[in-house]
Amino acid sequence: MLKHLNPFSCLFSDHFYRLFSVLHFKRCLLFVLIVISSISISAQRTRVNEDDESNADVLSRKYKDDDVMCMSSRHYFTFDKGKNSLNDKVVVIEEEAELEFLSLKKFAAVTYPEFYNKFIELKTFKKAIKVGSKYAISKVPAIDRSVTSDGVFFDDSRVKYFPIRFTEKGSMAKVMVKKDYTDGRYLTRLFFMESYPVKEQVFEFKVPEWLSVDFKPINFEGYKIDRQENKKGGYINYVFTMRDIPASKQEYRSIGHAYTDPHIIIQIKSFDSKGETLKGFDNTDDIYAWNDRLYEMAGNKKENLQSTLTKITQGKTNDLDKIKAIYYWVQDNIRYIAYEDGYSGYIPASAQDVLAKKFGDCKGMANLLTEFLKMAGYDAHFTWIGTRSIPYQQSMPALCVNNHAITTLYFQGKEYFLDGTEKYAPFGENAYRIQGKEAMIAKGAKYDLKTVPLTTGNDHKIFSKADFVLANDVLSGKIKVVLTGNERKDFHQSYQDLSISGQKDFLNDFLEFGNDNMQATNVKTSDLKNREIPVTIEGDVDLSNYVNNISGDKYISIDFFPKTLERFMPDEKRVGGYDFDDVLTYEDEISLTIPANSKFVDVPDKIELSYDGYEFKGEYTVTGNKIVLRKKIVIKNSVIKKSDFENWKKFLSSIKEFSKYLISVTKK
Repeated sequence: MLKHLNPFSCLFSDHFYRLFSVLHFKRCLLFVLIVISSISISAQRTRVNEDDESNADVLSRKYKDDDVMCMSSRHYFTFDKGKNSLNDKVVVIEEEAELEFLSLKKFAAVTYPEFYNKFIELKTFKKAIKVGSKYAISKVPAIDRSVTSDGVFFDDSRVKYFPIRFTEKGSMAKVMVKKDYTDGRYLTRLFFMESYPVKEQVFEFKVPEWLSVDFKPINFEGYKIDRQENKKGGYINYVFTMRDIPASKQEYRSIGHAYTDPHIIIQIKSFDSKGETLKGFDNTDDIYAWNDRLYEMAGNKKENLQSTLTKITQGKTNDLDKIKAIYYWVQDNIRYIAYEDGYSGYIPASAQDVLAKKFGDCKGMANLLTEFLKMAGYDAHFTWIGTRSIPYQQSMPALCVNNHAITTLYFQGKEYFLDGTEKYAPFGENAYRIQGKEAMIAKGAKYDLKTVPLTTGNDHKIFSKADFVLANDVLSGKIKVVLTGNERKDFHQSYQDLSISGQKDFLNDFLEFGNDNMQATNVKTSDLKNREIPVTIEGDVDLSNYVNNISGDKYISIDFFPKTLERFMPDEKRVGGYDFDDVLTYEDEISLTIPANSKFVDVPDKIELSYDGYEFKGEYTVTGNKIVLRKKIVIKNSVIKKSDFENWKKFLSSIKEFSKYLISVTKK
């Protein structure tokens, strides 16, 4: 409560399937790329069609917060037989798309990107400008960039994009795309909603009779999405159409779009080739077989790891100490970088390569950690898992189910889920982002499915204790803050990489509660080199300008309501719910001792609020010349749905009102 809600949570986004989730990338790069290089559409000389200008007038009133609208987005998919780079017989997919954009304001901009790599060949990418009633193909080529610009590794993931700036209301532009998926299994999801409103979104699939494919509708409930099927000449045409789609906006701590936005998961189940039926992804076994095949292609060389492993475990006399030493060494010495390299997007980098370069993505780090533990004699296994950012279960036979990789250790009759990318995570504690999710654990020809245990808000606590004394209109005292669970880990992730001066300021902030009148001195901490113990920060504080004198009485607040909590108060424009990406508890005990010749005028009534997912208790008690405030807020469910906003607003408003109380002190 004395600190704002979970400011240090750091979700390491691994891009296990990112190249094939086009919506995600469009949303991430849309406005960033505009700044890089915008190209005017015929500048001031663009002749705007009167009908287009009239259309823009009407639509701009409906979509007041949007600058550009996509009038038509049509994607046409055809299927054929081919071979991938592993020489497998596979289904290949060709996509042809055409999108038409309309400017709703005089000055507006949009950037349209397309991503490609070894799986996706971008055959055609053109932009056309509408002048009057006709389109003219622009001679200016699309900008081509690497998706990753770190420069420390090869990355074949690239993006081409057209930045377009409109200078007249009613101006229009068109983008035409043609691309090939050289292995159809990697066309995983198609979202209807974009970061701009869409008048009509159409996905059409021309499926030959030799192909068994399924289109799984996700989050269709509550949306008008038309689905048509017609069979003709050895093909079945599937057409999905959604109209008048509002923009999918990024909001503060929004719930993942895969939980809320309608989309289709494409599942290629099987196909016939010269009388032979070849499998795609029909069930979980098929997904595991494919994942494990690529995992085995990593090509680990244990002899290259032995000398480092010996140094890591040197002097460790019991199994637990050895396991911890290995786990913490990977966390501390391997730099996490999310990247794709063709099939290396699924094939982990070899353990020796990750060790030599001292960096890797989640798969590479999990591979190294698994090999180290196995070589040390422990029952460790490479594991695929989906984080809480995606809603899918392992029973869904699609590659988009897993976007992360960890190590599962079987030790003393218990499973431990070890995430090398989760810096400063103690052994035996799991990041909230994988809790409650099914882990697919590699065991050779077989696999295990295990669910990562859930924790409660009480397992992740920020406890604050403050004792203030009022003397001569000066408020001073001692403060102690204790962090446990993921709050402790989040602290370390923010603190450890700061400069010495930055670390000092960071610690002071914890004791000053964001109050400009409060100054912390004599700050002491627990052993911050030990990630396993609670983080303790304590010191002296002075509040020289905090006491108000009115007509001889003094008015003081000892309830430091976190202003950042107000960020979670939804306004009328809020479209979706909130995701704290954590469960946690704030518990405060704050006392104020006043001079013996003074007394407290009154105290407010205690408050207790309890809702499904969150609760609060607050109470003032007086004993002699000492008043104590005890507060506790528990976030039991990390997600606040929009349907619960009425209760959530009441909850926050009640806490804020309780926290406004000023203690009145008068002479006896």
